[in-house]
Amino acid sequence: MFDRLPFGGKLAVIAALAVGVLAAAYFVYPDIQEMNEQIVALEDDWTAKDRKMRNGQAIEARLEEFESEVAGLELKLADLSRILPREAETGDLLRWIKNLGDESNLDLKSFAPGSLQPVEFYKEFPIGMRVVGRYHDLGIFLDRVSKYSRIINVDKLSMKRFEGTNRERDKTITAEFTATTFVYEEEEEVNP
Repeated sequence: MFDRLPFGGKLAVIAALAVGVLAAAYFVYPDIQEMNEQIVALEDDWTAKDRKMRNGQAIEARLEEFESEVAGLELKLADLSRILPREAETGDLLRWIKNLGDESNLDLKSFAPGSLQPVEFYKEFPIGMRVVGRYHDLGIFLDRVSKYSRIINVDKLSMKRFEGTNRERDKTITAEFTATTFVYEEEEEVNP
């Protein structure tokens, strides 16, 4: 019967069938457009997650390298912490200065820590000191201070003739100075 229809009729029947199939699909699947949008969104999400997973795998492949780098940085931080500690450590510094003075034949007469003074990312920690000894012993002491693992600046150095008791005749000078060491000040993290 379809064969007997003229060409225009055949086209009309095909068009009617196509419209009928589309209408049936619309009634069976009324939200097909929404489904297509969900499919596209899921494909985009899958692509993003796949990219993230590949990045994670690339990082995991270099994990050993990163761990080694972190260990190296931690060692470097420990070295730097000895040079620029996070706390004033007054007791340790006093013991070290006292021992150094004894080794240099100097008598430590006064050790007066000042207050911490903020400067950019660190704080200055001045310590007023007075020692008694010989001129060359003071030079040895200052040389040893310059070789200490921490940074210590000595300034405001003044010397005068020592006038002491008969027991202390080998002492020739009294020296007063300020030894300034430094303390690292961590920046506080600001929460957004």
